[in-house]
Amino acid sequence: MTRFNPDHVLAYVPSWATADGVRPGTIDGLMAGRAARTGGEAAVEQFEEMLRKEPWNAPIVQEAEAAADELRELCGTNRREEHVQSIHLFDADDMHDLTSLAAVTRAGAIGVPRRLVTTVEALAYAMHVGIGESEVEGHITATQWQEAAARGNESPLLSQLHPGALGDSRPARSHEAALCVSVSRAFQRREPVVVLGDGPEDFALAEVLRQIRGVVTWIPWAEPGLNDMWLFSPRKRVLVTSASLTVDETRQQIEERWHKRSFRSIQPEEEERPFEAVHPDAIDIDHPLMVVLKDSWDQPRSLPVTREPDGTLQASLSLAVEVPNGLDPDRHRWQVTLTAPSHPVPPLPVLGSHAVIAAGQNPWETFVRAADGGVTYWSHRFDFVPSGASLAGSLASPRLAWPGIKSTLKVAASAQGADVRPSPAGKRAAITERLLGSRTALEDLAASPGWALLRMFMSPAVPGGCPVGSWWKLKSATVLSWEAIAGLDDRGWEPRARREQVDQWTSQGVLRRGLILGCSHCPILEFYPLSEISQNYLCRRCGGTNQLTSDGWRPAAPEPRWFYDLHPAVMELVVNDGDVPLLATRFLRSEHWARQALVCEEFELLVDGNPCVEMDFALATAQELWLGEAKKNDSLASTHRKRKEEAAKLLQGCALAGAAGLVLATAQEQWAQTTVDAVRAEVLGRHKADKPVPKVSLLTGLGTSPKLAPLTL
Repeated sequence: MTRFNPDHVLAYVPSWATADGVRPGTIDGLMAGRAARTGGEAAVEQFEEMLRKEPWNAPIVQEAEAAADELRELCGTNRREEHVQSIHLFDADDMHDLTSLAAVTRAGAIGVPRRLVTTVEALAYAMHVGIGESEVEGHITATQWQEAAARGNESPLLSQLHPGALGDSRPARSHEAALCVSVSRAFQRREPVVVLGDGPEDFALAEVLRQIRGVVTWIPWAEPGLNDMWLFSPRKRVLVTSASLTVDETRQQIEERWHKRSFRSIQPEEEERPFEAVHPDAIDIDHPLMVVLKDSWDQPRSLPVTREPDGTLQASLSLAVEVPNGLDPDRHRWQVTLTAPSHPVPPLPVLGSHAVIAAGQNPWETFVRAADGGVTYWSHRFDFVPSGASLAGSLASPRLAWPGIKSTLKVAASAQGADVRPSPAGKRAAITERLLGSRTALEDLAASPGWALLRMFMSPAVPGGCPVGSWWKLKSATVLSWEAIAGLDDRGWEPRARREQVDQWTSQGVLRRGLILGCSHCPILEFYPLSEISQNYLCRRCGGTNQLTSDGWRPAAPEPRWFYDLHPAVMELVVNDGDVPLLATRFLRSEHWARQALVCEEFELLVDGNPCVEMDFALATAQELWLGEAKKNDSLASTHRKRKEEAAKLLQGCALAGAAGLVLATAQEQWAQTTVDAVRAEVLGRHKADKPVPKVSLLTGLGTSPKLAPLTL
């Protein structure tokens, strides 16, 4: 449920009329005692009419409300700081908390007549097309229901049940019948799912997967039949699962259907099985479906925003009041989601209204939270709406904020009693990013020949190819002249492009141009940036005044030679292999699921003010938050005990930040098996202890041939 990121968790509260429909005689039993007490027929009829519209207050309803409240706490939805909205869904009231698709339908909606849904086979078909209140009578055999369920919407059975239906009538569960359309968040086409088993839990599993993935068939009957021809297609691979059967039992059932299928190919003799039996946990639900209004989907909006120091975007103005085409603000309720293409917001449960509204905004005006990669808010105000209010007075128009990744980490960590602060390495990376102008430019630098050039400033000896006097190691730093830079052995980096790059770095402050000057009062050579040089200069060691004359500069020449030194923060970043995490996030952001991701440099997580773990980077996408550890070598530590401790800290860091995944990145071709075993053992241990466990992915070959693969358990 948490991964599904629901907008609401509602307890269903049936009316007495519904309860009587499910358990006939419920109202009659109550009315018998009432009639004996009142004796008046008119009063009894009036009471029964009122009773049918009242909520059914049986103990099972109270249990449902308590269960929904627990789910709200778990999922972090429609409960914010004693601010609860839409806590239950009642089938006989006029609260207008939610608008059903039927309320905005254009075509006639038809479904399986309710009186015919008396078997699991009929329910299996109704799961595809819906249930209607039609008075159609008839007798449908189990074989017909099975064939229709396997074919889903393609089956002609629904039309046969409604011979008088208009030509534009659509199944009740079809979005084509309404002003709505189903939109998939997935980038890749996902496999159809078949759920086996006749238990209630199997129906519930199929129903949830249908809403998340879309293409799901529930097969509650065990015997194979002609209907199986609709399951096995050489053009599509099917995932087969069950809630009541084990994976082995599921595999056995689907294999039996495969061997008894009604048609086979002659060549080859052994056909490849187009299905795979999996556990329900193995089915990808990271990219759920959305149902949105056709006329208002993906509408561009221009909204002035300010960028805060932590990267948060804040709307400068309140949003304009707007009613989507096809909806009536007096009868309908909807939600609005605003996304910034280059600024995704991961749908973390902790990102409630306090994190996604702008400073000064009334937090009680409407329900706001992070969802679907952006910020979602409720269409109508519910802080105070006077009777007869205008459209502007009844609809919400909040000022929103799209939190930056640093703000997201702080909010997520604070929910676990932890804190976040930049590490020394993170501060150096932030300074370099500021000099270059963007994280993308910094990542590109790590992957370019320029990084090898920057390493020349750390070389303990004269690099090969440097002319005499072009490379100097001073007490404070190593400096290079243009001749040394031009001598770097990289034939793919043309001298002209290299010259332009040095000039750009100099203008950005990554490099500083200056002279090597000596002092006439004390024996020291030092680099002096161009901004500090004039005809007179002061010695940095003794403070003596010197004249800029030929006996003061090095190397000895008729005119002084320009040298370059490297910004200290950039130097420390290069010395400490800062290119490895940069290469990791650069590769990850080239993947389709993270192309617009926000990135945070290295940071520390603190518990009770004490550092707990350092993470090399964080990556926020429209679906998830990932943390990462990047190493130049292939091991987390040198001993088994330390590897175990490091793995435990990294997994705990993900739990503290609410991260869905952990990326372990290395510049080597693969991680050492001892490290993989240590991480796997910690993951299994957290599973056994019922602790939060992130997904773990292994990223290898950074800088050469990077590959990303999930950790196998």
